[in-house]
Order: sequence, then C-alpha cells, then structure tokens
Amino acid sequence: MKSLHKYLSYLVRFVVEESSSLHNDKLIVAIQDGKYVLNTQNANYSFGSLHRVFQKAFKIINLKKRNFSSCLLLGGGAGSVPSILYKELNLNLFTTVVEIDKEVIRLGKKYFKLGDYPNLTIVNEDAFVFVSNTTETYDLIAIDIFKDVMVPERFISPVFFDNIKKRLNPNGVAIFNFVSFDFETKQQVKNIEQLLSNVFKTYNITTHKIESMNRVFIVEEV
Repeated sequence: MKSLHKYLSYLVRFVVEESSSLHNDKLIVAIQDGKYVLNTQNANYSFGSLHRVFQKAFKIINLKKRNFSSCLLLGGGAGSVPSILYKELNLNLFTTVVEIDKEVIRLGKKYFKLGDYPNLTIVNEDAFVFVSNTTETYDLIAIDIFKDVMVPERFISPVFFDNIKKRLNPNGVAIFNFVSFDFETKQQVKNIEQLLSNVFKTYNITTHKIESMNRVFIVEEV
C-alpha cells in the first residue's frame, strides 16, 4: 500500500482491484480509512463494519478469557475474524475457515494475509455441506454467511442449526451474524430467535444490535 493512498484514504476511498466470481457479481478491494477492505456492491465483507461487528461480539462473550482451543468460521470473507482472533486478541486457536468462493480466498491471501496464520486451515466448500458431513467439534462457531446483504434461506433452517448444535462442544459458543434492514428482515429476526430456541432448547440465546443493522445471535449453554 502506498503511503499517499493510505493517508488520502481517510478522505476518499481508493479502489485497488475489482473482480467477480460464480458467487459474487462484484468484489471490490479498496483502501479505506488507512486499510484494505473487501466489499461487494452493497455490503462490507471484511475489515469494515463487519470487522467491528465481530470485535464487539467477541467482547460480549468475553472471548479473551475463555479457555477455547478451536474455532469454526463459516463464511470466511477475506479474514476479518482470524485477524481479530490472532492479531488483536492474541489467541492460540486452531481455526477452520470454510469459504465457498475461491476468489474471496484469493483476495484474502493477496491483500489481507489470510494464508499467513499457522493455526488456520482454509476449506473451499459450501458451509451447509461442510457442517452436514464433518465429525469435528469446536469451542467457538462463528457464522457469517451472506449473498451480498442477505443470508441464504438454507442457513436459516432447523437442519442447519441442528448441525451447528452437533458441531458445538460442551460449554462452547455459537455466534450468528444477520443483517436486518427492512420490514421483512426485521420479521426474520423473530423467526431466527424462535428457530434457535426450538433447536437449542437448554441453551441461553441472546440477540444483540451491533452497528446500525446487524443483529448478532449468541448461543451458549446455561
């Protein structure tokens, strides 16, 4: 990153690279507020508002003080969550990142050092298929799966949430990020709360408003 672009990016965004894929019509790497960010046409995928959402979510669950050793990240983006885990919180977690889009992974490695974390494994696979087939379990499961600003319907289903429950270790925590921006998505928040309550019957489920539109659901054992 050029120093001039870095400083000027606090005033104006500099687009560094644009690309597309089977899963995203437009992917935009830009320099914004002194750092690289990855955006789609309408949403931030990494290192912008999404980064702040998970910073706050991890603070809510007091992740720094939990004795977790493993993490499953569904919907990896370009590496915001790993950056928080490894660089900001200095945690020694073994993390599996599941990302369906090869182009997002490529951009993550090129601009955001996604491939530089020694305890991180990147899996290029559909997250729904992954949690249906894996037998591994995890202390922390973070779900950040979007098609632009929308969460695909199959990731808001009893089948998906039941598979998350199977993959979650005792005393583990699951975090599910959702964007509520209109009447329909606000109604979906209530539906998600009910679905989670039906699947995680003996767990504590809380909903947190983070940033202006994000609703973060946190699931943990009572």
